[in-house]
Amino acid sequence: MPAKKARPGPQKEPGSLKRYHAKRDFKATPEPRGAPVKGGQRLRFVIQKHRASRLHYDFRLEADGVLKSWAVPKGPSLEPRDRRLAMHVEDHPFDYRSFEGIIPKGQYGAGEVIVWDEGTYKLAEGDDPATEIGKGKIKFILFGKKLHGEFTLVRIKGRGDEGGDPWLLIKDKDQYVNPKYDIAKDNKSAKTGRTVESYADDPRAPHWDSGRKASRAPAKEKKSAKRDPIPVIATPMLATLVDEPFDDDDWLFEIKWDGYRAICTVREDGKVSLVSRNGLDFLKQFPELEELRGAWTTLPIVVDGEIVSLDKRGRSSFQRLQGSFNRNRPSARSPEAKQYPLTFAAFDVLYADGKDLRKTPLEQRKAILEHAIRDPGPVLYSKHVIGGGCAFFEAAKRQQLEGIIGKRRDSTYHERRSRDWVKIKAQMMQECVIGGFTEPRGSRKGFGALLLGLYQGRKLYYVGHVGTGFDEKTLAAMTAQLKNIERKTSPFVNDVESNTKAHWVEPKLVAEVRFTEWTRDGVMRQPAFLGLRADKNPKDCVREIPLDTDDVA
Repeated sequence: MPAKKARPGPQKEPGSLKRYHAKRDFKATPEPRGAPVKGGQRLRFVIQKHRASRLHYDFRLEADGVLKSWAVPKGPSLEPRDRRLAMHVEDHPFDYRSFEGIIPKGQYGAGEVIVWDEGTYKLAEGDDPATEIGKGKIKFILFGKKLHGEFTLVRIKGRGDEGGDPWLLIKDKDQYVNPKYDIAKDNKSAKTGRTVESYADDPRAPHWDSGRKASRAPAKEKKSAKRDPIPVIATPMLATLVDEPFDDDDWLFEIKWDGYRAICTVREDGKVSLVSRNGLDFLKQFPELEELRGAWTTLPIVVDGEIVSLDKRGRSSFQRLQGSFNRNRPSARSPEAKQYPLTFAAFDVLYADGKDLRKTPLEQRKAILEHAIRDPGPVLYSKHVIGGGCAFFEAAKRQQLEGIIGKRRDSTYHERRSRDWVKIKAQMMQECVIGGFTEPRGSRKGFGALLLGLYQGRKLYYVGHVGTGFDEKTLAAMTAQLKNIERKTSPFVNDVESNTKAHWVEPKLVAEVRFTEWTRDGVMRQPAFLGLRADKNPKDCVREIPLDTDDVA
């Protein structure tokens, strides 16, 4: 018999500061660059309480010359029945363990930090911490100033739409279990006795300098530093359609939101503007989004995102949003409006902390954005996954989402369509120009179907008709709109076949439709009406032909 192949052993997770360096601008932040170091006989740990846009605890274990790190939103518990979420984040340099003070504004993780606990640890199982972490589970015993005894960190499976690397931090049963322990009351630094709050308004508070005093700017220079002008975004960055999903660690992948694209600008005095890609003022239609003035930890700010209406599963629906846009719903000031909440899904920041960020790499912009969002509020941070576009796309299809967006992690922001951003659709959707309508049949009122077209150069070509997806209110409202723009001749350059008499209209309205496929004759098969796109220019409605993924990835 042939010899059995040996099973591969556990994969060691080597220490690496590559992601740490990529997230930081060391010309602006005095945090240490660091380098992997040779460990001593006793392994070190530190827990830093960190008040950025969200208060959390950074749990760090020395392993393979670096500090392996997890962000624990609620902090460690001394009750074994508690399962504390711990998001595995980038490795940090070993000399980061002594950092207490302030990370400068505008930098990744900006906010106050204290050394909440520190000490040494040893493994309860295994011989090498990096190998145990690579296996997805590490059991260890802490010898800290506050925490003692055995704990476990274990990797868990994240939800399909959840980015990052989720783990659980669990207190194991031993003599140090204490169900009555309240971490909120244990709020002082184990190093200095200070609280994170004590640093917030202290002008003499230390900024992390790793002994590099020359990197500190004098107070006068900070006061005289000029702010960049606040940019006015005429055209947001647009994605190129590609034919299939792909995996690539140089790319991150986000949900493709089904709503209204908008640039949100909030000035220092709290004045808000919310503008569509064709200059439409959305605040006139969605006055409740004036709340965006209080949604940020820093002002002024310019954010790129999407106005969406979410269901209980967090899925956006353009059709639900139509009721909001056409005001076929209760006033934003009435109690019933709670049934129709609006959310601003934010996925990019273009200006914050006095800096124009458009030339900053995307991944760094997203980190700044996440920490600029104040919770709770009307803003949802658009999470992402790194590298795994194929699995993310399959998850989007299972959730019946419109699709996903892929973006190069190092891409800068350009006010045009770019191959640095791509969209992969899980459903066939198209924005079409309404060039006419047919008379209704039977008991139907208003019109029978909309006649749709797409531009090729300056010529409008008929590409199909849509007669489904309308309720009585929509039929009545659209009939009135269509009657106001009727004309005597067809706007289409090709022939139109219709079952009832056709009426022609000026090509001013844009409809979004979902359909199954394009026929050989260039007509949409089984289209369904989703809504009107007041934010789109009819001249921009052309057939989207996907590029081969290999041409962009």
